[in-house]
Amino acid sequence: MHDVIVVGAGPAGNIAALQLAGQGHRVAVVDGRTEIGDKLCTGIIGAECARRFPPDESDIYAYARSATVIAPSGAEYRVARDETQAYVIDRVAYVRRLAERAMDAGAEYRLGQRVVGIEIDNRGAAVRTTFEDAPATISARLIILGSGFGSSLLAMAGLRSQGSREHMAGTQAVVDLRRPTDTVVYLGEKVAPGSFAWLVPTSQTQGLAGMAGRGPQNGRFDKFLATLRDDGRICGPAYEPRRWGIPLKPVQKSYGPRVMAVGDAAGLVKPTSGGGIYYALLSGEIAANVAHDALMAGDFSAKRLSHYERGWKAIFGSELRIGYYTRMLYETLGDRQIERLLKTFLSPHVQDELINVRDFSFDWHSKIILRAIRHGELRSLVTSFGPAVAPFLSRLTGMSPRAENDIELFDSPPKPANRA
Repeated sequence: MHDVIVVGAGPAGNIAALQLAGQGHRVAVVDGRTEIGDKLCTGIIGAECARRFPPDESDIYAYARSATVIAPSGAEYRVARDETQAYVIDRVAYVRRLAERAMDAGAEYRLGQRVVGIEIDNRGAAVRTTFEDAPATISARLIILGSGFGSSLLAMAGLRSQGSREHMAGTQAVVDLRRPTDTVVYLGEKVAPGSFAWLVPTSQTQGLAGMAGRGPQNGRFDKFLATLRDDGRICGPAYEPRRWGIPLKPVQKSYGPRVMAVGDAAGLVKPTSGGGIYYALLSGEIAANVAHDALMAGDFSAKRLSHYERGWKAIFGSELRIGYYTRMLYETLGDRQIERLLKTFLSPHVQDELINVRDFSFDWHSKIILRAIRHGELRSLVTSFGPAVAPFLSRLTGMSPRAENDIELFDSPPKPANRA
């Protein structure tokens, strides 16, 4: 019997396996894919994430110090800093190296084995797998679920939240660049209603073009690619687009007897940008710490494992809540309101007050969000957008970033009204 079964060889699962195997525990990692890290992702990590979980130099595509925001009207706003704010990385290589370190520490990896069942009782836990139609069962004292967004395994473990889970759909393709570029973000109804589209360089000649949003895209991605060609940013056809789901809220309960859910499986993704690598790594690290304590105590009760959820909520629970309400507020805005907001928010003097400050962080969005909400000029502007923004503005007012006592899950305010 293993001490821990980790389902999913993504960032969260690999960091948990690395830490637990390094502490001498018997760890098995099971993943239905044969290539570790093969998940659709833009692969952007912030400077803090890179310091804490450093990528190899060879895995870094680009150092991001600037970005250009394209308003619905086509107006361009450039945001730049002297220091590197984020890294565009080879996500597959980055995640694979974590797995290789976990293997070196003693973790056993079983790739190509699809998990089809989970059984948990007072005596232990087990996962049922298939590999080339051959069934197998792996037993352990504890399971860490890092099986990705929308996984049916959460329901088997009793962790599925009630009702549908809020999410966005993302689409992305590799494209050939006509000229070198920094990261470009596109906003507006015609591109990605209630969300955004992007062009992120991975080299001087190639990049990633993508978009995310709720609901069907209805051909918007092809139109976006056409816009990029018309603007002279890309050339030739895009490579085969890929699609994935992005959770906007965490599951109602990320732990239970003998089980914890981490990363995308638990819905631990930035609601503002859809980025999930850093929170996945942090959640995997927290889960490993709690698992180690449980293994040492021989106690795998829900009460013992509840320390995991308290842990991630204390570190980034407020980030999720603030980001969620900010996204909901943004989804109420029409193109004219977005234009007005960008003109003020990205004006030189407001950038100096909110963005060009020492503690600005790509990894933690809550500080700049709350400063923007409390900024006199911006607050007056947002308030003028009418009653549709009021439920979300009121929830954001009075919140504090990364407050350890602000750990309860957020409720669901009224759905956004039709955009003006």
